[in-house]
Amino acid sequence: MENEDTTARANQMIKNFSDMGVPELMDSEDWLKGNGKVNSVYIAEIFNTKHGLEELKEEEEKEMLDKAGIDDDDVEGCREERAFRLWINSLGIEEVFISDFFSECRDGMVLLRVIHKIDPTAVEWNRVEKNANNVFKIGINCQVALDACAKMKIKTIGIGAQDIQEGNRKLTLAVVW
Repeated sequence: MENEDTTARANQMIKNFSDMGVPELMDSEDWLKGNGKVNSVYIAEIFNTKHGLEELKEEEEKEMLDKAGIDDDDVEGCREERAFRLWINSLGIEEVFISDFFSECRDGMVLLRVIHKIDPTAVEWNRVEKNANNVFKIGINCQVALDACAKMKIKTIGIGAQDIQEGNRKLTLAVVW
């Protein structure tokens, strides 16, 4: 920190993280350019490599949820489903609060709102059926969501609107992931 040469400091930071097992995804020039997305990816890699958290056992997790007063959470359910549900709820999207991830994603509207929150230009709202009251209109919304994913360069190979509409657990999780 005492070195005034920012390149040398960035190199030292990257070396320190490399010594802890973090892959060198970038060099000091990349860091100093200040690209928020690139820097965020590097920080995420640091956290994934050296998060400093102990792995919770299922019993400990249940006990912690009980202590926190979270009695409506499905402790026995799929961890990914719960993580995505909590993440979506934390985004603060108007008219979106998920309690049953798979059934509430089936009409496409939740996915569309999440995609819009991430990238406001990706969703073609003029194609969306806001009052989707039959399977055809719901299918259109699911297809618009998948098209928006494609605009964001999210690979959805082998995933169709019908998979989302039918509540296919694996493929719905894949889209949100």
